[in-house]
Amino acid sequence: MTLTVNSGPAAADGGTFNIPYASVTVCSPGTSTCATISNVLVDTGSYGLRIMASVLEASGISLTIQNDPSVSGNTLAECQPFADGYTWGPLVTADVKIGDEAASSASVHIIDDAGYYAATAPSSCTGMGSENSLNSVVAFSANGILGVGPFDQDCGASCADCASVSGGCSSNNDTYYSCNTGTNTCNFTPVAQAAQVRNPVAQFAVDNNGVILQLPSVPAAGQTGASGFLIFGIATETNNGLGSATVLTADSNANFTTTFNGQVLDESFIDSGSNGLFFPDGSIPICANTVADPVADDFYCPTSTLSLSAVNTGLNNVNSTVHFQITNLNNLNASFYASPTIGGPSSTNPSLGTYFDFGLPFFYGKTVYTAIDGKVAGSATGPYYAY
Repeated sequence: MTLTVNSGPAAADGGTFNIPYASVTVCSPGTSTCATISNVLVDTGSYGLRIMASVLEASGISLTIQNDPSVSGNTLAECQPFADGYTWGPLVTADVKIGDEAASSASVHIIDDAGYYAATAPSSCTGMGSENSLNSVVAFSANGILGVGPFDQDCGASCADCASVSGGCSSNNDTYYSCNTGTNTCNFTPVAQAAQVRNPVAQFAVDNNGVILQLPSVPAAGQTGASGFLIFGIATETNNGLGSATVLTADSNANFTTTFNGQVLDESFIDSGSNGLFFPDGSIPICANTVADPVADDFYCPTSTLSLSAVNTGLNNVNSTVHFQITNLNNLNASFYASPTIGGPSSTNPSLGTYFDFGLPFFYGKTVYTAIDGKVAGSATGPYYAY
């Protein structure tokens, strides 16, 4: 299906760059009552479909909030952490259609930007990570997030089994809540893996072992946008084989090792949801914040364009050298939404450890494969990346 880098939804007010968008159709389960949600961020660094409540309301479709099967009268909600904050809202059930593929009766996370869910985020959620709420179209510059990363569920065994461990379910091992909307109280609760918010691709009947993102080359100076493809399945059809791509197998956290400037960054990853290349280099000047751009210090502002390289190494001991450029953020044309030369310091997200985050600039001019954990995808079994 078509993958587009552009200014995004009108509500985002053109507030970002290097965001890949696709359209996703959600339907009331088992019916033809559907709505197509446009400008959904395609993210190989997360798992599951998340839609802004305001956008879902505007689409005219109503999806029923899931009841907690263990507590009568309660409903299920999730506090999902991201590198720069958290999202909060209820779970609903929907049939999800993406291109020609479908996932039936999938759990979908509604990001409650409209305040229509009576249970508000508890302190155990609002204190998570950077304590920064991402419950808005502006925060993601998107109407929702399609997480197609290298795992099936967004939490997995931890959230399913947390009640059986010492200390029970907590922010250390769980993201799901059972909420009484009448009393506005929410408590951690276990949720079976099959009922969690899942990577929709893993639920497809076929072509369910991973995804391929394909974007054209973009000039170093950037351009107004770019259009490519989101392809489902790896080596499942005649047109989605690995070909000559280099396969880098990943660890249980979907990480590999990057060697850059004498540093061994052993928690590195490839993430289409990141709008730059993020890595540690104390020699590159960091941009100064301004009233117009209060988060400019998330990016580098070198005095001249830098030509750099790094070596990626998979668990399979395969090496791949990546060449890239970094330019001054202030030189980016405000009307250019596709730029291959934007980067920033990975120290802005210290909770992720020592890493190189190969965000969307890495994808330009490449065919990038992301294979799902435990699934055979061509010559290797996921999780792996290939390009």
